[in-house]
Amino acid sequence: MNSNQGGVKLSAVLFTVIVLGVMAWFNQANAGSPHATPQADEEVVITSSDS
Repeated sequence: MNSNQGGVKLSAVLFTVIVLGVMAWFNQANAGSPHATPQADEEVVITSSDS
């Protein structure tokens, strides 16, 4: 069972690294595009809709 738990831990770590890598790549590609909107504008829209 110990070897099985080690495999589960290894797969979880690999999955986390892959997800973080894809998120970082997507954020980098999104920041390079002219259509990217800053998060500050989205927050302003949310607060203005609440008031």
